[in-house]
Amino acid sequence: MNGESMADIVNSRPAGATSESQIAAFESLIGHALPADYRRFLLEHNGGSPRPDAFTFNLFGRDEEDLVMCFFPLRDLILGEVDVQDLSELRTWPLHCAWNDLQNDLVHLYQKKLEHPLLPIGTDGSGNYFCIVLSGSQAGAVLFHEHELADTCVLASSFDKFTTSLRPRERNDYAEELEWNGE
Repeated sequence: MNGESMADIVNSRPAGATSESQIAAFESLIGHALPADYRRFLLEHNGGSPRPDAFTFNLFGRDEEDLVMCFFPLRDLILGEVDVQDLSELRTWPLHCAWNDLQNDLVHLYQKKLEHPLLPIGTDGSGNYFCIVLSGSQAGAVLFHEHELADTCVLASSFDKFTTSLRPRERNDYAEELEWNGE
């Protein structure tokens, strides 16, 4: 990526469009305002997969590369219109994000007593999550939560900076992914 514009989003609006009032209701539900750049993303795309999608992160002093599989859509059930305990209904959107795993990881994130509340906003498809810091000195920053090592690292100071930092994959897995998505 050239560092000047956000990645293209494919499979945009996997759960349909969202509105300012739905976002405001969600913010009320979680007790935190969403960062302005992430709100704009939800209004324009409401989830989807970025292209390019590769990023580098550093855990324990080692640089690793991974891919963004998808950013989550804002869903009616998250807004409280459906029983939030039954997350299995979320498996209906095209990328089949692991929502039950997300629920379990949220419990573990909160049990770690993190300094600032985090909102999971996407996944790499391997059980790891992209999260936005909701308050404090790092509010708006995008973190990567690596579930196997139970650690997090900062990827960017904002959602926009994260999406503009994404770069093309070093190897081309798009053909296999498109086949999996039925395209």
